[in-house]
Amino acid sequence: MKDKMQLQELLNKDYMPTIYRNIKKYRKEKRLSLFEVSEILDMSYDYLRRIESANDLVKTCSLKLLIKFSILYEKSLDEFLI
Repeated sequence: MKDKMQLQELLNKDYMPTIYRNIKKYRKEKRLSLFEVSEILDMSYDYLRRIESANDLVKTCSLKLLIKFSILYEKSLDEFLI
């Protein structure tokens, strides 16, 4: 088991920027456009664009939506965290 300091660092880390970056990366790997993904997942194109944007600091992504990305991009949930 990790020592207490390492554990605290992991628990306090903000994983969201990594998750958003990977959502975009995996979409591109699948060669899907933003529009195609928005249609498949039945979500707003603008919302998806905001999720993938590095400049939008108030965006959110629910666990339910992350699971959908995981299924669509054929990636495990933990792959979005690294």
